[in-house]
Amino acid sequence: MHLDPMMMNITIVLSVALAIGYLAVRVGLPIVVAYIISGIMLGPSVMGVINDQETVTRVGEIGVVMLLFFVGMEVSIPNLMKRWRIAVIGTAIQITISVVVCLGLVWAFHLPANLGILFGFMVSLSSTAVVLKELQDAGEMDAPFGQNAVGVLLVQDMAIVPMMIVLSLIGDNEIHASELFKQVIGGVVLLSVAIYLIKTGMLHIPAFLKGSIEKRVLLGLFLCLSAATLTSWLGLSPGLGAFLAGMVLASSDQSDWVHEHLESVYVIFVMIFFLSVGMMVDTNYLMAHLPLVVGATAVVFLFNSGVNVFVMRALGESWGMALITGGLLSQIGEFSFLLASVGVFAGILSQALHELSVIVIAMTLLFSPVWMMMTKWLARQQGLLPR
Repeated sequence: MHLDPMMMNITIVLSVALAIGYLAVRVGLPIVVAYIISGIMLGPSVMGVINDQETVTRVGEIGVVMLLFFVGMEVSIPNLMKRWRIAVIGTAIQITISVVVCLGLVWAFHLPANLGILFGFMVSLSSTAVVLKELQDAGEMDAPFGQNAVGVLLVQDMAIVPMMIVLSLIGDNEIHASELFKQVIGGVVLLSVAIYLIKTGMLHIPAFLKGSIEKRVLLGLFLCLSAATLTSWLGLSPGLGAFLAGMVLASSDQSDWVHEHLESVYVIFVMIFFLSVGMMVDTNYLMAHLPLVVGATAVVFLFNSGVNVFVMRALGESWGMALITGGLLSQIGEFSFLLASVGVFAGILSQALHELSVIVIAMTLLFSPVWMMMTKWLARQQGLLPR
């Protein structure tokens, strides 16, 4: 019988992910770290089991969408609304500080100002996927610092659209008034409809559509992906649509069966996303530029943690809450991969700087759970958190 190479590759992927996942859990590391390391090993620069990185990345993006869909069903809307100042004002201050500092750095090295704006945008975006997975696994989604982080991440996701518009203006691309109109009007209408449905709880799904396991799985996937597709068509973040869909479901008491029947599918897609992050790491480039990558990664962690702690303290949070929130938001997020690609397309970012940016982003995602563990340990040592 002919051996199907795809089946063999899938078996290898699952074997590696299971083995590294087991080791990671045994030594107390989050499963996210295991998935990213598995992606590095399975990727083109090590074992070469998976070479079609673009397809894996696209499939993995569904994992981020489903993650936000599940978070939308779990998040406490009243608690989230109580902390709107931190989410909106805090994010605006944090992005501004990041851009100003990066502008100062490129000015000091006599580099173009548009490069500083691009780096400022990239550094200011934290990882929705990593942070929410950490909060879910630790059961800290409803903790004050968890609510702070979720609010900031949502506003950051919404800030991607104006960031891309700015990059188009300062780069070689053109922006179209019709696209901008669609984004603004579509976003306002979508948010208004979502708020209305959440307040009234009017969403009703007929019983015949969820009468069997197959129907429930397909319906749950349809609700998640159709909402993400709509916001993507509007030029907004797909994750925003999925998050709103999850909140609407939760408000109508429809979320229990979605959780029950979609959780296994969600786990697979989230794993694929983190595998795709690991595959972006070119180990040859990493070894050739190890001091530069390590230095840049450390600077990002320290800078983002420091800026977020400053912002949280300025908005009235305690030192403990500020330190934990700053640690959670210390990495560079997956949407910065998109901004880096936009920067290349707009003629702002050179190919060499793009390669460095991609690997530094991947390294911050890989070591973010470790940084968070160190931050919590420091907070406990200083008496800012209970031991």
